[in-house]
Amino acid sequence: MLISQVLNMDFLLAAAEDTRSNLDDSLVERRRRTSIDQGPLTHISTHDIRDVVDELARAHRASAATASVKASEMWMPRDPILAILQTELTRALHAQTGSLITDTEGLASLRIAADPGTRDAERRRAFGKFEVTRPKIFSDPRWVWAGVVIAWHRFKNKAPFGGLPQQAVRIADDARVVLLGDWGSGLPRAQAVAKRIRDVLDEGVADKREQHVVHLGDVYYTGAKEEYTDNFLAYWPVRPGEPIGSYTICGNHDMYRGGHDFYATALTDPRFDRQADRSVFALKNSNWQFLGLDTAYEDHQLSNGQVEWVHEQLSAAANLNTVLLSHHQGWSAYEDAGAQLRAQLADVLATERVDAWFWGHEHRCLTYDAQHGVGFASCLGHGGVPEYLIAQDPLPYPVGLRYDYRLKHGTGLEPWNTFGFAVIELNARDMVVRYIDERGVEHHREHLQR
Repeated sequence: MLISQVLNMDFLLAAAEDTRSNLDDSLVERRRRTSIDQGPLTHISTHDIRDVVDELARAHRASAATASVKASEMWMPRDPILAILQTELTRALHAQTGSLITDTEGLASLRIAADPGTRDAERRRAFGKFEVTRPKIFSDPRWVWAGVVIAWHRFKNKAPFGGLPQQAVRIADDARVVLLGDWGSGLPRAQAVAKRIRDVLDEGVADKREQHVVHLGDVYYTGAKEEYTDNFLAYWPVRPGEPIGSYTICGNHDMYRGGHDFYATALTDPRFDRQADRSVFALKNSNWQFLGLDTAYEDHQLSNGQVEWVHEQLSAAANLNTVLLSHHQGWSAYEDAGAQLRAQLADVLATERVDAWFWGHEHRCLTYDAQHGVGFASCLGHGGVPEYLIAQDPLPYPVGLRYDYRLKHGTGLEPWNTFGFAVIELNARDMVVRYIDERGVEHHREHLQR
């Protein structure tokens, strides 16, 4: 479960600097003495510690320079070393008896007991910056530091790529496909999204409808084993043993420990058997094909033969409408994103045979008009991470943006976004995409003609 302080930008940056400083001190100790007991750091190489010291310094400088007040209470940094620190702090705090209590004021459900936090003039929360590595919290903070170094080594030595699918999964011509992205936080509101999806699935079961659920990537903070079991698999809306397909795409946060537990924990759950231990997959019927892509094994790229594989799928199915699924954006109205993916897929996009592209990564719910050779596109990254609604977002929408779901969640002072997911209803004539939020309200609908 996520912890309020670990999500707080100021707290995490201070913890990063404290970790860097203490690891640097450990290197000084090694130079001064020929024999020294450094506890859990003892058997970690000087090179690996130095690598993390340098990386933490870089990340702190970069994040401090671009820090935004809107991220103060819910920060999911895209910097691997900071996400790793979040995981290791969370691990250590959960292991420390009595260190955590219920947090009724925050976005997470737990906080560090010794640090209640204060509210500033704008009601934003502030915590004690250096509490986390002190003995009142941890009896031996070196376990946190060692965990960061070990995880960074795993990040740099990632799991082998799972390979390309040998065949597509056949789905019914009238199948229902549920899409959700960036959902793996385990937060209570993310659990609410899973319950609303379960309502949709129960309707389909009653109607004897074939159904499939696809996660568009990101389990927080770094795709550690317990993050998959506790934040993802524990609340996954498909029950064990049900004949409902489950698939999960690899996101950047899934790769922040090298993707080892994406393969070893997420994909080995029997509910994901149809994915056959691969991060790339295809779903096909008589009218549509869905191509699930891995844009995170190499960040923002299609690696390991995926570009050629997409070409092959289109060439072999000239009569099918094609839908791409990925974690990273093909483009964005709000971020500088997608140029590398579009360049890799330039020949494919030039054929104008990509009828739709769904992605996550950006924690918004958006739909786009036809552009870049794609008939329709949608961002579905609003599944499980609170994001500030930005008052400066333009109205009317930027050119090419069709829909932007900007409903404020709840009645609190902070303008957090509303979570949700999409339900695709397939038939021979068209594809209907229903956008449903965490309350179970359908707030938007799209029709894609064949």
